[in-house]
Formats: sequence, C-alpha cells, structure tokens
Amino acid sequence: MILPLRQRHRRIFAVLGALLPLAFGFGIAARRTVPHPAPLPPELSSWTQNFTTTDYERGDLFGKSPLRVRLWREQGTGRFAVEFSATKDFLKPDLMAYWSAGHPTTSDTVPPEARLLGAFIAGPLVLPPEASGTDGYLILFSLANREIVDVSKPTWFSDSMK
Repeated sequence: MILPLRQRHRRIFAVLGALLPLAFGFGIAARRTVPHPAPLPPELSSWTQNFTTTDYERGDLFGKSPLRVRLWREQGTGRFAVEFSATKDFLKPDLMAYWSAGHPTTSDTVPPEARLLGAFIAGPLVLPPEASGTDGYLILFSLANREIVDVSKPTWFSDSMK
C-alpha cells in the first residue's frame, strides 16, 4: 500500500518540477508594462518656471499665524507667484494654500470657488491671473486636520503695492 503512493507522489513531483518553472516563465513574460505617470500641468510645476523677486513682502497678511508672504514675478509672462515663510514653531500638518476672490465663510471647508495654489512648503506658488486685478484672500488649509488654519486680509497683488 505504501509503494503505490510513493510512486504516485514521485510522478506528481516530477511533473510539477517541470511545469512550475514553465508556468513561472510564462507569468513573467505575460506581465503588463509598468505604467508611467503623466507629467504635471505647468501650473502645478512651479519649479520649472523662472521667477524674480519683487520688493513686495508682508508679514501682516495673516492675523493668527506668524507668516511672511513674498511676491514673485515670472520672467516673460509677468504672472505672479507667492512664497510663504514661517517660524520654526509654526507646525501644521499637510498645509495647502488656496486663493479665493470671495471671502470664505466661517466654516472649516474650503469654498468651492477657491483655487488650489499648492503645498505650503513648495517654492513659489503661481497665482491665478485674476489675483492681480481683484481683491482676494489667501487660505491656508490643513488636509490632515480638515480645517482652515488661517485666512489672509483682503489683498490684491502687484509690484507697486507694499
């Protein structure tokens, strides 16, 4: 009774020893290619743009947070960008910057008309074109806490304004 079972197991393992490497090889050959992510749109990749600093720098735009806002101008197109700097004790998780033409309500959500500028720690964040012609607000929103951290005073951005 043991001998027929041993013979059957020997045959099964011989077949598996030959088929498993073949199945592995076919599996490797049939894999899909690695997907490559699409590049970011130029509005979100501010590091590729050439900005020159302007004389516009303010530390009084935000009432609750000790932040400094510096205005940058892109060479060639004249578009504006802002850069934030804060003290080391200003720690907020996943902070994102938005610009809104209308005053945000007192809720903890970003208004639907607000435009995402980018991450707080990123370099110069490109402002939408309407920011240089109308009053607007910069909004700092914490993704981790899901709350508005601070809203700036109404301002519009240009080289001459200080």
